[in-house]
Amino acid sequence: MPIVEVFDKNKVKIEEIELKDAIFSVPTENRKTLVSEVIRMQTASWRQGTHSTRTYATISGGCSKPWRQKGTGRARRGTTRASTLRGGAPAFGPQPRDYSYTVPKKKRKAAMRALLSDRLGSGHLFVIKEFNFENIKTKDAVSILKGKWSLDEAIIVGGDSEEKFLLSVRNIPEFLFIHKTQINLYDIMAYKNVIFTEEAVKYVDEVLGK
Repeated sequence: MPIVEVFDKNKVKIEEIELKDAIFSVPTENRKTLVSEVIRMQTASWRQGTHSTRTYATISGGCSKPWRQKGTGRARRGTTRASTLRGGAPAFGPQPRDYSYTVPKKKRKAAMRALLSDRLGSGHLFVIKEFNFENIKTKDAVSILKGKWSLDEAIIVGGDSEEKFLLSVRNIPEFLFIHKTQINLYDIMAYKNVIFTEEAVKYVDEVLGK
């Protein structure tokens, strides 16, 4: 089992904890396709799908036959709004639709395990006891994350006790705080460093270990 150090918010080591091999020490080779598949599923569900063009049934005009069927020497025509004509209705234009689809839960969990294992193996996953802020101050959050931790960017996964820290860090563009129940592949992939509170890492151990 991988053993990781647990720090306080000032990067002073407090203790060591063991993490599950099945979550934080899985092979990461040949997992790029799996991770990419889950991220595509996640981003597809964010698409609005509200694009819409008029069809032959909804476009204005074109109700009457522009010229008689025979005798003009021109090609037969029943409307001026055919898709082959200028000003006509688009052929196969976009219509409102739902782009979301699902990937099996086992695949989603396997992709998350592979990504967390990669972050831990590359030395970019850290565990902190908790971010116990007494006051809401962005300056203090910057001092800790960029100063004492020397991080240029990171995603922080915390629990219910980090509300003041969340309010302190949410205005810093290089850092993102998410609740442990909101952990997802896209956000983890978007940041080089991952910081878990001890509460959050135990939650991930429980959820992904099933």
